[in-house]
Amino acid sequence: MAEYPSVGLALSTVGRPLLTELLASAAASTRLPAAVAVADHTPNRDLTIRGDYTFPVVVVPSVGGVARGRNDAAAALSARCDVLGFPNDDCLFPPATIEQVSHAFAGPQSPAVVAGTLLDASGPRMRLPAAGTALDRRTVWRAIEPAMWVRREVYEGIGGIRDDLGTGSDSPWQSGDGTDLLLRIMADGGSVRSRPDIVVSGRGERRDLTPDAFVAKHRAYARGTGYVFRLHSYPLRDQLRLVLAPLVKVSTHDASLALSARVAAARAVGRIEGLAGRPLHGRKLTWL
Repeated sequence: MAEYPSVGLALSTVGRPLLTELLASAAASTRLPAAVAVADHTPNRDLTIRGDYTFPVVVVPSVGGVARGRNDAAAALSARCDVLGFPNDDCLFPPATIEQVSHAFAGPQSPAVVAGTLLDASGPRMRLPAAGTALDRRTVWRAIEPAMWVRREVYEGIGGIRDDLGTGSDSPWQSGDGTDLLLRIMADGGSVRSRPDIVVSGRGERRDLTPDAFVAKHRAYARGTGYVFRLHSYPLRDQLRLVLAPLVKVSTHDASLALSARVAAARAVGRIEGLAGRPLHGRKLTWL
């Protein structure tokens, strides 16, 4: 491997125009990506990438959720890079980010994964521990996919991301794909290091949903969290904390107290569903 490893970007898209801005920010970086692969989920048309870039941009068709798209994009990069990043299609890179990532993976003691900060207008999406800290089974939940950087050989060796988890998958478990990947890497002996100083800019959560759809989204995401706790055999005390956590802070999920309470209940129920390994159905839950 080179002294400073090469970095590739693997992402999924449904054809959002903001993808062009992401590529422009990568092109303005102090170190360019080795290549970018875009898994295209755009229905009924082929994605056209506009712009003249000094790095290869490969588009591959993909069906299914974000996790499958990231796997398809990573496969398209093949041996073009040493390190993989998984930005959302509406992210932006500060100029030094890719260079910082390359340096973070240099040297014989470098980690399997680097967890950076996803920063939007409201601040960091998750608060990471101090730079250089090894994440454990508790703190690994603070790592978030768009600011996650994985050594390619480790990613391929572990079998990539489980595509039956995460947003858009065919399963009820609509989150947890990135955390599951990191937990599997850690169980295999790889280290995940915190680097809060390595920043990817995000656009924040989109709230163009009705209240019912917003609550349903939170429940589906919570199912994924609970299911990953189940897959990785977290102890009962941690499972109880997981279920109770949304209820303890019942007023913090939305500015509307009524909607915040619905979201809190939906997240608690969703986590129970994930821990049980099956969704609950019936009229008794329609109030969510």
